[in-house]
Amino acid sequence: MSKFQCAVALALIGLSTVAVSTSCVDKLDSYSDYDNTVSAADIRAIRSDSYLLSYGWSAAYCDKISSKSKRPGQKDYLQCGSGRKFAYILHGLWPQSAASSSADYPRACLGDQLKIARTDLQPFLCMTPSVWLLQHEYEYHGTCMADPQLRSPVGYLSKAQAMHRQLNLPLQQLNYAASSLRWWYSNNPHLVAGSVKYQKKSQQWQFCYDNGFQSVSCPASDSTERAVVPADVVDEVDVNRNCKIKGNISKRSGRKYYFLPQHRNYQSVVINVAAGERCFDTQSQARAALWQKAPN
Repeated sequence: MSKFQCAVALALIGLSTVAVSTSCVDKLDSYSDYDNTVSAADIRAIRSDSYLLSYGWSAAYCDKISSKSKRPGQKDYLQCGSGRKFAYILHGLWPQSAASSSADYPRACLGDQLKIARTDLQPFLCMTPSVWLLQHEYEYHGTCMADPQLRSPVGYLSKAQAMHRQLNLPLQQLNYAASSLRWWYSNNPHLVAGSVKYQKKSQQWQFCYDNGFQSVSCPASDSTERAVVPADVVDEVDVNRNCKIKGNISKRSGRKYYFLPQHRNYQSVVINVAAGERCFDTQSQARAALWQKAPN
């Protein structure tokens, strides 16, 4: 398959900034034994200096668990048994520390916590469709947030949700490949080169952020887990980020249109260098190359 064919195929995957539904509250989702018990041995009160967002493919998880767990009232009913079709779900927002190893990261910094009320968890169920996982993520990760205001359940989960909503997520599973990396960067121009990695063991896509929650290149780590960004992908990321006038080729008609920054669709236009699209500095430059101004 050519680069152009790959780009077209990946474009058809579609985008989703949130889960399938705007509300994921289900009256049959009544699982109550979701409080986690944090032992003293679990506590690693290490200062965090960066963050990681980690996403798993919902169907892959649901295929592995027992049918009993999917029944109404059980732990995984909402995600796997309710009939809702979740795509990528947020496993968690994880504080990281340069002073610790991957096996000794900040976790459970405040020890065991009280059970979070369901009403407080409900707004986050489309992002992470499991009250057990939301409780777990808060106790083990939310309590280690550098900002004290984000160490409450609602503060932590609200921050995770805000970061989650900044990402465009595919509606189909992406395997570890250069074409998948190209998809992430092309559809999320705010991500800097090197900020996306793939955890092969858990098959999760992960995104690195600094302590101010800005996209940042991931630190060097185990090469089996780090997604090396191909040079042509970096080129496309740089072109889209620095472009003044976007030269786009219509997939329907094949016509060449250029988009000015004030055009209503400018932000959604992504230049695919491999397909012959390009960036221009001036309108005269675009017209000389036989591109037409995009109609409003």
